[in-house]
Amino acid sequence: MKKIIYSIAAALLLIPSVVSAQANLRSGYFLNGYIYKYKMNPAMAPDRGFFAFPVLGNLGLGLETNLGLSTFLYPTENGPLATFLSPNVSNEMFLANIAESNKLNTNLDLGLIALGFRTGKSFHTVDLSLRADVGMNVPGSLFRFIKVGGSMGENSWDISNIGARGMARAELAYGYSRSIGKHLRVGARAKLLFGVIRADIAMDRMRMEMGAERWAVEAQGTMHMSGPISFMTKGESGNSSSSADRNVLDWTAIDTDRAMEAISSPSMGFAFDFGATYDFLKYFTASFSILDLGAMTWKNSMSAVTPETAWHFEGFESLDTDNMEEQIANMTEELGNAFNFERTESGITQTTSLAATINAGIEARMPFYERLSFGLLYTQRIEGEYSWSEARLAASVAPVNWFSITTNYAFSHFGHSWGGAINIHLPGFGVFVGLDSFAPLLNVTPQYIPIDALNTNLALGINFNFGKNHGRYAKKDKADK
Repeated sequence: MKKIIYSIAAALLLIPSVVSAQANLRSGYFLNGYIYKYKMNPAMAPDRGFFAFPVLGNLGLGLETNLGLSTFLYPTENGPLATFLSPNVSNEMFLANIAESNKLNTNLDLGLIALGFRTGKSFHTVDLSLRADVGMNVPGSLFRFIKVGGSMGENSWDISNIGARGMARAELAYGYSRSIGKHLRVGARAKLLFGVIRADIAMDRMRMEMGAERWAVEAQGTMHMSGPISFMTKGESGNSSSSADRNVLDWTAIDTDRAMEAISSPSMGFAFDFGATYDFLKYFTASFSILDLGAMTWKNSMSAVTPETAWHFEGFESLDTDNMEEQIANMTEELGNAFNFERTESGITQTTSLAATINAGIEARMPFYERLSFGLLYTQRIEGEYSWSEARLAASVAPVNWFSITTNYAFSHFGHSWGGAINIHLPGFGVFVGLDSFAPLLNVTPQYIPIDALNTNLALGINFNFGKNHGRYAKKDKADK
């Protein structure tokens, strides 16, 4: 039974990692000449006008989680690896690697078209991008149950607050920033949103009771889905075996009529980004931004809940090892009944707020060499159970106007990371590449699978620059002459 639940948990953890990617390169926040700072703080204007290479102007791939391969596989004295379920792996060893709340967050910010230009003291940006966000939260009590079960005298388990959510949308944005006086610069972006798909599954309450001859599971959960993928109920598809499950969702039957309705009547929303930077004491710059203040109105939405009845399995007294596969199959089928979702509403309109992000930074340039700076960035994602925060300390240098490099160290809910980025921004052409964490790539299996927590973010882009350089160091060079 524990292996079955482990398989379900592992599948849930793996699904988001293959459907989306990580967004803004936080290693680039203090990187001189990095164009896409304005997506982290709309007051940060690029040094020159630019237009992006279509699709490849800003491409990011990544994943953030506090779980890794080393969480579930352990070396043994004889050499081969053992899973955490092995008796050779102690409870203490495994549970030391499990947090109270185990998170997995991924997202995508793929720039399709982007353009920026300067008018006087102002800078304007227009861009179209595809964005997806996926998050998952798994309580540590689930892994404790899988490993320990009833071996330590614990027969009642509370495994609540398991959840997963995902959303994909297109964004058409206009950004504007302007200097006010010599020290202050402010900026904002207005974003028109076009919804693609949304799913939100939350098991708010789940309890398990273990006995020598009987298991019981009580689950209370909700699900909301919007977009072109809509499922029929078993009653609509004709796969209901009884009147009691007519409203249960049939995951094998897609409702094509509702799918066409969603395509013909798209979901829409609106959001704003706000930011500011302030220079003080000659060598210091403070910055602050808040992103994604807005909401989406989703059409063709569906809501569902888990059944109120508890799931029971009685059969341990007569387990037959010669017929184990059949009994496990029966058990799995019965367990699935505890997680069936009954549709309560369909074809409705739902409005949801976006997950906001706060960035606060301070940068200090060295008086003996102003092209060398140190910066501290604090990032806070506000998304309920899926919230996270990070502090990142960076050292950056721009030895010449067209080249800059940064390295940084961060600590967050997902552990520690060491990252860096390189930016080449010549007149007429620019390219950048960055990685928010090298750590997963330094310890891999022979198959190049990261052993430690897979917490990284790769970003790269190709852009074409035009116009006069208005960067900080370009002004210093001119003053020196």
